[in-house]
Amino acid sequence: MFVGVAVFAGVLGAQQVDHLFSRNQAAQGADLLPMRSTSTPIVKTGFETTAPGTPFDFTFAAKKVSPSVVSVDRYEKVQRDFFDRTGTIAETGQGSGVIVSANGTIVTNNHVVTDERSGEVVDQVKVRLNDDRTFTAKVLGHDARSDLAVLKIDAPNLTPIDLGNSPDVQVGQWVLAVGNPLGFSNTVSAGVVSSLKRNLPIGGQGMVDAIQTDAAINPGNSGGALCNAQGQLIGINSAIASSTGQSVGIGFAIPVDRVKTVVNDIVKLGYARYAGLGISFDPRLEGALADPQAREQLLQLAGGDKAPSSGVIVQTASGSAQSAGIGQYDVILAVDGQKVEGTFDLNKILIPRKPGDKVQVRFWSKGQTKTTSVVLQEIRPERPV
Repeated sequence: MFVGVAVFAGVLGAQQVDHLFSRNQAAQGADLLPMRSTSTPIVKTGFETTAPGTPFDFTFAAKKVSPSVVSVDRYEKVQRDFFDRTGTIAETGQGSGVIVSANGTIVTNNHVVTDERSGEVVDQVKVRLNDDRTFTAKVLGHDARSDLAVLKIDAPNLTPIDLGNSPDVQVGQWVLAVGNPLGFSNTVSAGVVSSLKRNLPIGGQGMVDAIQTDAAINPGNSGGALCNAQGQLIGINSAIASSTGQSVGIGFAIPVDRVKTVVNDIVKLGYARYAGLGISFDPRLEGALADPQAREQLLQLAGGDKAPSSGVIVQTASGSAQSAGIGQYDVILAVDGQKVEGTFDLNKILIPRKPGDKVQVRFWSKGQTKTTSVVLQEIRPERPV
């Protein structure tokens, strides 16, 4: 039976509209989210990590986390019937979110607040707190590459979640998934970390270094918290592998250190900051080089002979890539010795890198295989990778 890996925006289907927020917020200053958490200490024994009390009693973590997890409701313009020419704003889906700052900053999934076809933000987003207060949220920014979005509400007396650290997460440790699955708010499920550093070819550019867990995650959990037994956030729940569309015990979360980086970027800059080669590519050509006819067409455009059977075909080259001698119709074969068979591989390699880092790129150009050094440049959503 076919098992699919899917992201889920909530209980209902969806459709969406536009956004982006003014970027005149200061690009300087301290990060909103500390890169190392210094709050609740972790008590370690020789066999497991424990919170105060019994290691198999999760009431401590559940009570600590629940006030920080919210429901995120999406509203879009829909036509009620044939005569409804202008459309009506209605709720079209539901997900979860996590309060990361007492000033009302909330992190959720990009797919919870955007239209999967257009990539644009829905007409309206509302946040419902654990105490049932409801607020209209402003989307400060969203990032399809990480599947994260940052919201802001004007609300007093908020409880931000305690942040963990990705290097501390271990396979086999107890975890809690907290969110609003299938419309049931404030739901807690328990499990373990099943695996780490899962790379999944889903979404626009794949899910990199995901945490795998068997804690029950269902539609509506998207954007919710994956926490350890101390009630510290270790990931944002984002996807499941399932043949039914419901939980079969294989869920995936975005690691917390990635969440910290993206949230800090969006709050300070209005977008998530990435490092790239300075190339663009056509997603429609993904895997095309496996076809002999496509390779022949590439040779007609680029010249040379013996075109490679895999890699990323460069559509345009600018900045760092162009300066390093990479041009149109060249094919990226490897970066820092890691083979690139497609755009997912390229994305996986570049995500941990920062602007200014230097990488070695092996590429095919007009029948010859070459290696060059490229200084990675900062890229924004509208720029090449």
